[in-house]
Parts: sequence; structure tokens; C-alpha cells
Amino acid sequence: MKKLLIMIVTISFCSSLVFADKDTKKSLKELKMYSCGVTRIAFMKELNEAFEKKFNAKVIMNEHGGDLFVLEGVHKKEADIGSGCRDTIKDDENEKDLWSTQVAWGALSFIVNPKNKIDNISTDNIKKILMGKITNWKEVGGDDKPIHLIVRESKKSGIGLTAREALFKDKDIDFAKDAIKEKSSGFVRKAVAEDEDAFAIDNIISSSKHEDIKLLKVDGVEATKENILSDKYKLRQALYFYLTKEPKDLAKEYIDFVLSSEGQDIISKTGTADLEEATGKGDEENLIFQNLQFDIKAK
Repeated sequence: MKKLLIMIVTISFCSSLVFADKDTKKSLKELKMYSCGVTRIAFMKELNEAFEKKFNAKVIMNEHGGDLFVLEGVHKKEADIGSGCRDTIKDDENEKDLWSTQVAWGALSFIVNPKNKIDNISTDNIKKILMGKITNWKEVGGDDKPIHLIVRESKKSGIGLTAREALFKDKDIDFAKDAIKEKSSGFVRKAVAEDEDAFAIDNIISSSKHEDIKLLKVDGVEATKENILSDKYKLRQALYFYLTKEPKDLAKEYIDFVLSSEGQDIISKTGTADLEEATGKGDEENLIFQNLQFDIKAK
């Protein structure tokens, strides 16, 4: 009889745990997030984990895809919220109705295979390589070997668009015709890791976490967080979050969390520059504007 009672109590207890677990899962609010390769590597995992714990929520995130995939997903309402490494293009049909806010700072990085002997490159020579005017490594201090230029397939990719605007002030400029084109930054990094003569553009956040590629100094300045913050490294790249026109519900809570001191601190601890850390011209005004814009849109 005693054993029977113990079995009944045990079964009842286990059953209550199962139902409690089901109830907990049902009570979890779900948020679908699309993130580009750069922000996915940079800080999304850490932000998601902290948000899930604080808000009793579940963040479902994509494993692959770049900025165009993210922006299209938010536009089609396949995702509640997106993150990427460029601002929206207001004359683009898929993006004109989206709302964006900057959440952190990255920077363009210029990458080569670790076996390449050059460590520094000038901004002027970067532009010449991209335009096909320099085609051999010996012209920039390297070996007498052809440069294999690797670029993103779309001009609207976060890396491609930022590079065009930062270096040429022209978002529509064409890079060298014989450049190798890849669909995403992940494929770009893989190609550089496998090709001793490759040259490509990436973001410091993702490239610095890849052991098989080398970041070049630009005009003698190393692409580090400290140099980005002090504005010594000039080719900074803003990182954004995207929503439909009015942030609301769980998506609003997520953006609010990311822009809070807690969210910004999480971003900073990943090695990415948060908004308050940067000290470049206009940074303080930019932070005030971002928060004000969010408050107005979210009402």
C-alpha cells in the first residue's frame, strides 16, 4: 500500500511538471527576428538571451541571409523586427515604408588571406583596386601576383552600399567588371580564407572573429574598436534595427531594450561599439536623435 501511494504521488508530481512546462511554453511570447550576417555574429545572440530572460519571451532568428533578405522579410511581415548594417533606402519600394534606428557602430574592414605579406593599404589604393585600376599586388607592396577582387553581388548589400558611399560618395558606382561576386559576406570571407591573392571588404566585427583572414590597416590605422570610437579609423559603419512604421508590442519592447543602457552595455561587452561610447563628430547629437525618433514613432 505504501509503495502504491509513493507511485501515485510520483506520477502526479511528474504530471504536474509536464503540464507546468506546457503552460510555461504557451505563456512565452514569440518574436521573429531576421538578422544580417554582421549583426548576427556581433551581438544578436547576447541580446536575444538577455531579452528572453527579462521579458519571458522566445526570439526566433534566421541562420542565414544578408541585409536584403532581412529588409524584404520585415517588409513582407515575415519577421517582426530586423537588424542589419545599413540604413533603409527611401526610394526603394520594399524599404520606403520601413522604420530604422541605429543601435551600434561597426566599421568597414579590408581583408586579405593571412599569407599575403602586406599589412597596410591606403584609402586611395583601396579605391583603385575596387575600380580595377590596380590589379597586381606588387603595386601596393606585395608580391608580383594578380589581385583577385571579391565583392558583394548586390550594390544594395550593407557592405557594398556603405563602401560606395564612404569611399566614392556614389551609391551606384560600379566596381571592377572582372571582380568575383558573392551573395553574402559569409561567402566573401570563405573565399578570402581560401585564396592567397584575394582582396575584399567586410565589417570589422565579423572579420575580426574569423581566424583565417587578415585585416589590413588603412592609412596606417588599425581597425580596432578603440580607433573606431576615437574616430581615428574613419570608415565607420552604422548598424541598424528595422521595423514597420510603428514599433509596437513585443517589437517595441525589444527596440526599447536595445536602446536602453542595459541593452547598449550588452552590445559594448561583445566588443562592438555602442552608441554612447563613440566620440566622433555629431555622435552625441545622433544618440539624442535616435532616442527621440523612437519615442515619437512608438507613440
